[in-house]
Amino acid sequence: MYEHFNPMHLESAWLQHLIFLGGAGILGYIIGYLNGKTTLNKLKASLSNLEFHLNQCEQGLYVPPQPKAIHPATPIAEPIVAPPAEEAAQPMATTVIPNEEDDLKKIEGIGPKVEKLLHEAGIKTFAQLAAAEPSHVMSILRASGGSRFQVQESSSWAKQAKLAQEGKWEQLKALQQEITQKG
Repeated sequence: MYEHFNPMHLESAWLQHLIFLGGAGILGYIIGYLNGKTTLNKLKASLSNLEFHLNQCEQGLYVPPQPKAIHPATPIAEPIVAPPAEEAAQPMATTVIPNEEDDLKKIEGIGPKVEKLLHEAGIKTFAQLAAAEPSHVMSILRASGGSRFQVQESSSWAKQAKLAQEGKWEQLKALQQEITQKG
């Protein structure tokens, strides 16, 4: 009945089958472990990115990603609705959300590719980079850029971005010269 499992009629065929099944089980475990590890790293990077955006929202610095422009044939006008009388009498709180992108390449150590990765993660201004934790910036580089960006030294980026945000260009240039002399 089971002769096709042991075509040569060997007495040790059951042992060969057992070894094969054990090897397949071990190989399956290793593949599952590595796949789970990759998924876990992606989820950690995503969580870090979400925490950063939440922090940016709390500080009033968050710039939501702009959807790709869709040009309808005829523009749709939104109706203008006046606020109720109670709300109109109260002064409105305004939050300034920058909608411009700063040239992050002015920061020592950030090139076009790193700037693109930061923009994709929602860091588009000097203020956002200054507020970002260096560990979050590194997690963005690791998750998005792979191993080639793991050697980036981003510990001084927040300080440089703060100087650039405040328009202290001479101090920024001095700090950058100090950084390049150390490196």
